[in-house]
Amino acid sequence: MAKHSLRRRLAARVRHMEKTVSDFLDLPPEAALDLPRLTLIGNSRLLLENHRGIVTYHPDLVKLKLSAGELEIKGTGLLLREIKPDAIALEGTIRSIEFC
Repeated sequence: MAKHSLRRRLAARVRHMEKTVSDFLDLPPEAALDLPRLTLIGNSRLLLENHRGIVTYHPDLVKLKLSAGELEIKGTGLLLREIKPDAIALEGTIRSIEFC
């Protein structure tokens, strides 16, 4: 149990240091902290930056790997319009977006 507590404290310190450096250098948090950036246009287009790859792809479900977990997008007629090493553009009728 002590190992897990130590890991949590260490992870919290690292996140705090990353945020401090990000603030000092005036960098956007998603760039410095390896966070995903989602841009949603209505319920028909999603741009996700800073992903780690595609886990599942179906016209009604898309799962994408993130630095911490996954992003699950449910909808109908989902189509990966553009795929780049660090960004994905998704189109279709988006019903829900969930961090897993």
